[in-house]
Amino acid sequence: MDKEDKSFDTNNKSVIYQTSGLNVISNNNNVVPRDASGNVMLHEDSINNPLLIIEATIKKITLKSILKVIDTQFKYFKFPATNLTIIDEVEDLDLNLDSDPVYARYKPSEDTRVELAANGAAADQKYNEILMNDIDDGFPQKRTNQYYITKEIKNSGKDLRFRIVLDHRYDSDSPSVSGVYFSIIKSSVNEGTNKSFITFYDQTTPGYNWWDMTQYQVKRLNTDDVILNQDFEIGDTFSIGAFANDNGLYRGDGSLNTGTNYHTINAVTSYWVITDASKNVDKWNQEIIDVVAI
Repeated sequence: MDKEDKSFDTNNKSVIYQTSGLNVISNNNNVVPRDASGNVMLHEDSINNPLLIIEATIKKITLKSILKVIDTQFKYFKFPATNLTIIDEVEDLDLNLDSDPVYARYKPSEDTRVELAANGAAADQKYNEILMNDIDDGFPQKRTNQYYITKEIKNSGKDLRFRIVLDHRYDSDSPSVSGVYFSIIKSSVNEGTNKSFITFYDQTTPGYNWWDMTQYQVKRLNTDDVILNQDFEIGDTFSIGAFANDNGLYRGDGSLNTGTNYHTINAVTSYWVITDASKNVDKWNQEIIDVVAI
């Protein structure tokens, strides 16, 4: 063997065997002569033929080496464990998620009956809260049928736009005339309840009088009112009130109507929308883009 061949340094043997196999020594032409094709060159009946050299090698895994590996696993932990907080400077994030604390869209969950008001009752006492319990979209209800003024709404300084659409029918078991009034009811922490905070009836019918609905006639209330921020406080609530007049107790000829008569609000086509009065939005709080003709 060529003594200058460093590949067989005994200090490197285990590495050599792992990479080149156990017969690496006999593959060396200086140890076992081979022809150009790599075949071992043998001489027939000769006692001088070279022998293949295969050296056994073993790996020894000691307890010390195992403990050394396990020991390194605990060099990166301390007990009890502690948290290290690293604060990096980050750019300002835009956290505007397009949430609108004002917007809400409510509707009745079922048809609502408006009973006739008690004869002779004061106007402010005739209005009764109607059903508006189905949250169609937007701000949830803290109290059923009511729009609640939160700290965010009041402190925003925003005015509120109330758009109310109510389709109502006069139901009577005999021909007669009647009408119905509607209102916005305000319940204030400081001022109590005002059932006639804003009053209105069908504004879409010119000359409409509160007594002129005939049997099974249908009318639509369609209002658009702005409630100023200065007119409400945190914790106030708004709802919709209604009452039918007591002229329905009489038939068209003036005789007493002893049958059943009341007004019905259609749940499918009726709704109440509250939006930020400063925004140009539709009844689903979607921005209305004005198209300018060129």
